[in-house]
Amino acid sequence: MTVKESSSNAPQHGMSLRGKKGLERVSTWFNWIAVGALLVMFAIMVLDILSSKILNQPITATVDVASFLALVVASFSVSRTILAGRHIEVEFIVKKLPRGARKFFNTLSSFLSLAFFLLIVWRAFVYAYSLQKTGESSLTQHIPMAPFAYGIAIACIPAVLIYAYQTYYDTKDVR
Repeated sequence: MTVKESSSNAPQHGMSLRGKKGLERVSTWFNWIAVGALLVMFAIMVLDILSSKILNQPITATVDVASFLALVVASFSVSRTILAGRHIEVEFIVKKLPRGARKFFNTLSSFLSLAFFLLIVWRAFVYAYSLQKTGESSLTQHIPMAPFAYGIAIACIPAVLIYAYQTYYDTKDVR
């Protein structure tokens, strides 16, 4: 009996090599956007603290910008987190079930995750369009909110594809 070694518990077994590589590339690129946003958020917070303490002049845009950057960090790191297997999973119970039950629960779990991310993408696009039509912006700096809602929708598309692959392969195989 052979055991396949994997560097992670990511939902990637059975995924076509081309599809897997493409999703990994997009997810890594999105993750770098999240890392960049995190670094900018850190820099802004440090500058605000230094400006407040040294110059007695806080930066007024800090709360708005940090909030939007946190949104970018959270949404653009999702797909890489899924591929890395760093999401929350309760496998210890499912692993003890018979093969048929494992297949059912794994498929159900993948399908529900797919449905969840499809819902996020759909509703984020609807919400972004609504924000765009109304011209809604942040309270203090009047930063338009629609691009960030569109960003959430776009950032979750790779997660939809990952779980679509996973749902398909869970119907074929038992992990």
